Amino acid sequence: MQQNFIDRLKLTLPAYQNPAQSIADCLNISLNEAYKKIRNKSALTIQQMVKLADTFKIPIVYQPDETPTVTFSYPKIESGEPNMEDYLLDLLNNLKLIHACKEKHLTIVTDDIPLFHLFKYPELTAFKLFFWFESLSSTPQKFERSFVTENITAIAQELSRIYLEIPSTEIWAKNSIHGSLEQIRYAYEAGYISDHALAEELVIQLRYCLTDMNMYAMSSKKTIDAAHAFNWYNCDVLGTIAYLAEMNGTKICFNRFNTFNFLKTEDPNYCLQTKAWMQSLMRKSVSFSGQGEKHRNKYIYQAFQECDALIKEISGERN
Repeated sequence: MQQNFIDRLKLTLPAYQNPAQSIADCLNISLNEAYKKIRNKSALTIQQMVKLADTFKIPIVYQPDETPTVTFSYPKIESGEPNMEDYLLDLLNNLKLIHACKEKHLTIVTDDIPLFHLFKYPELTAFKLFFWFESLSSTPQKFERSFVTENITAIAQELSRIYLEIPSTEIWAKNSIHGSLEQIRYAYEAGYISDHALAEELVIQLRYCLTDMNMYAMSSKKTIDAAHAFNWYNCDVLGTIAYLAEMNGTKICFNRFNTFNFLKTEDPNYCLQTKAWMQSLMRKSVSFSGQGEKHRNKYIYQAFQECDALIKEISGERN
């Protein structure tokens, strides 16, 4: 338990910061004693562990033998007027933690387009955040291009940029594009979007997003840097969204709940079970990366058809 806790503490520190010195300063102990605790030669007391947990914002994970319990944390979203900036900053901190590790990989199982791809496009970012937070807002409102501030847009684009530099594997459901299209259709038909041109622009940006995916899959990387590897799979039967981050030997799992929020855990057994499930899904999936051109082109073509059909509906009503 102590070794796992110390390993997670190290992940929260900048690369230039000495973990032993940080522990010594926090607990007011000698540097030599701090090294003993890092090497498991000296035990942390409960009080010391709590102080470290509070200082470095690390949950204490303890699982009694043969007791299948898991401790999750989650970003608190206030009802009424949720704070989008705080939510995105929490997301950014998690992604930066993964990005800073020398050895890292992110595996995503999803029935919707991963939000990091959508954050590349300002209007699509604004709409997705509008749709998510509208479910919690007590005052219904119409969607406008100016729904989010420039600061929120900048954070979203930083999330997109960092994600592109993290090696990743994505397993999409058969209709992962369908959810976003239906959200646009619903918002338009329900009157949340009154600007026809804006509704069309959202669909066009979804097409751009799919074009990006096609390019990543063709080269099996998300940027010109080969270290930013990318693998894309399609699985017909999925009904959840889960992210598994692996970094320097440590694993963290994120599970979606309440439409857009997420539960986070570093429980070793839970993360190992999640990894085994994801690997099983990959074996049952069709690869879209590299040589999977035939299946990928068919998927992209069908998705483009759905996009074009919605654009035709919107433009038909406008005319």
